[in-house]
Amino acid sequence: MQSTKQQSGIEQLSSSCKTILGIVGSPRRGANTETLVDSVLAGAIENGATATKVNLSELNIAPCRACNKCQREGNCIHDDDMDTIVELMRKSDVWVFGTPIYWWGPSAQFKAFIDRWYGLDQRIFQGKQVILTIPMGGGNDHYARHTIGMFKDICNYLGMECIEAIVAPGMTGMRSAQENTRLLETAKEVGASVVKHE
Repeated sequence: MQSTKQQSGIEQLSSSCKTILGIVGSPRRGANTETLVDSVLAGAIENGATATKVNLSELNIAPCRACNKCQREGNCIHDDDMDTIVELMRKSDVWVFGTPIYWWGPSAQFKAFIDRWYGLDQRIFQGKQVILTIPMGGGNDHYARHTIGMFKDICNYLGMECIEAIVAPGMTGMRSAQENTRLLETAKEVGASVVKHE
């Protein structure tokens, strides 16, 4: 993929009509989670989409403090990079979320990001399409069941559509996804399909 614009943690990968936002929740650059998100984005770009990618580990996303300032005053107590991500979310039709499985749940980086949704205008979520990419070291899909269930419940609650979950067990090395041609092709096909079947 060709990067046309880049700043710390955020890369615009192409420019066209349908907008896809990839959000990588792994603390490791270039490892399995980012590889899968990249593959989904590549499939979308090849079929005419615009894609932007965010690496949460390179941005400043403070955890929710449960202070309820967002509910009282309409804005978060934190002044960090979340505002930038939210603006990208608003402008995108499809969100590609990537997180590894840590202790049957998403990464700390990704969970902090999701917790901050509490303070957002819920209209931002309505009608968005979501693709999940979930690699893990565990040997079967069972390890991802809580994370997938959490995402599906969130999607139902906020009016989003979870259109695909790409679950990749057995990713024991940093390059395991890169070495799995069939997995990468599946991810690209999912990215292509979301553009072709609007």
